[in-house]
Amino acid sequence: MLRALKTLFDPEPTVSGGAASAERQLKVAVAVLLHEARRADYHIGEEETVPAEGALADLFGLAPEDCAALLEEGRARAQQLTSFFAPVSVIKRAFSLEDRVRLVEHLWRVSFADGKLDYYEDHYVRKIAHLLYVPNTQSMLARNRARA
Repeated sequence: MLRALKTLFDPEPTVSGGAASAERQLKVAVAVLLHEARRADYHIGEEETVPAEGALADLFGLAPEDCAALLEEGRARAQQLTSFFAPVSVIKRAFSLEDRVRLVEHLWRVSFADGKLDYYEDHYVRKIAHLLYVPNTQSMLARNRARA
């Protein structure tokens, strides 16, 4: 099981997989974080699923059915994780600061989707922003943009 997780989030893609494998790892890592944002308040509703799928479409230019499938794969992978180290390290390596700020803004949008920001949602997004090395000022500006 640990070997499967290691191959999923391996920092060095296999020679046969190359760039496609690294891109796939990145997409799954982002989907994991978006899924966790959906379930941070212990209730996953359609109102949180729509912005999560929209985030995948915005960040990767995917079709709606691909976004739904990727988010479902992110849910399955999230159930196997014991920490956020693997997905966060993949994202930090592949995304620039601007892309990480965009991701944090999408996480805030998912958190605000049900009309209220739960304490656990707020804590989750702040923690992920910190792990992604997004400055607190940038995170709070992203939060304000997401709330508007």
